[in-house]
Amino acid sequence: MGKSKPERGLFGQPVKERSDPEIVRIVKLAVRLARRHLSDYAHEKSPRKFTQPQLFACLILKAHLGCTYRKVEELLILMPAVREAIGLQSVPRFTTLQTFAGQPRIMELIDGVLASIGRAISKRQPQDAAADGTGMQTTSASAYFVSRAGRKHTRFVKLMIGVLCAAVIPCGLVVDWGPSHDMRQAWTLRQKLKAATKPTWLWGDGAYDSEEWHRANWEEWGVKSYAPTTVRRADGKVNGFYRNAFTTPVKEYGRRWMVESVNSGIKRTTGSTLRSRKQNTLFAEAALKVAAYAIKV
Repeated sequence: MGKSKPERGLFGQPVKERSDPEIVRIVKLAVRLARRHLSDYAHEKSPRKFTQPQLFACLILKAHLGCTYRKVEELLILMPAVREAIGLQSVPRFTTLQTFAGQPRIMELIDGVLASIGRAISKRQPQDAAADGTGMQTTSASAYFVSRAGRKHTRFVKLMIGVLCAAVIPCGLVVDWGPSHDMRQAWTLRQKLKAATKPTWLWGDGAYDSEEWHRANWEEWGVKSYAPTTVRRADGKVNGFYRNAFTTPVKEYGRRWMVESVNSGIKRTTGSTLRSRKQNTLFAEAALKVAAYAIKV
């Protein structure tokens, strides 16, 4: 009889890796997922000290720990097991990580990683999805200080996240400036979710009370979407076929709260304040927090 194949996880990782420390598991999976979407080197004349998947794993480590670029460089020097898991022969400078994080392909890579996670989980277990937005602060000033100074937070980085409800894992993401109505980012998020999953239901809060939104999901995508209807007419009637049908609550609607759990979990584990200053690195830092949370879970 031939040898039995070793048992593998969702992404081809050996099941024995489950016994590794959490940080080691995270960076190993980050490298594995990045290799699906990135070549080792950006161009032929790259210095070839580090591969792109290795640098991505370092950024995921930074996001997971909620630290600075300088700090993650120091930590990698002090963590030989993590360096070995990533495959590093030397530690990249913080400026190298900062430059890599500022490149446009980082956002495309994160979209690809989240889509890979969504496809793998949905293939094993089809499930509902939920969408909602949350904000990340761009200043470390406390709310008390801001109020005492007579100022208001007028702008923040907005994350519009699509979450698989049973797995409680993000599988789609749009990063934009807030505040803004959720429907502004909803259509872009919908396209990214289509690349990751075909949910049995797509839940949303009152911001998704749109006949156009429901018609596109039910009739074009073949996905049942639901959002509680807000009555806006003086006579109490509701316009639209789907909006009128949704005036009766659906008992499964409570699954939508899984997206709130993910939003809370991301902020609690990786922090809700962004340190970057430029828009591209701000957006990348926020997106990496979501990716780190998805890989960790």
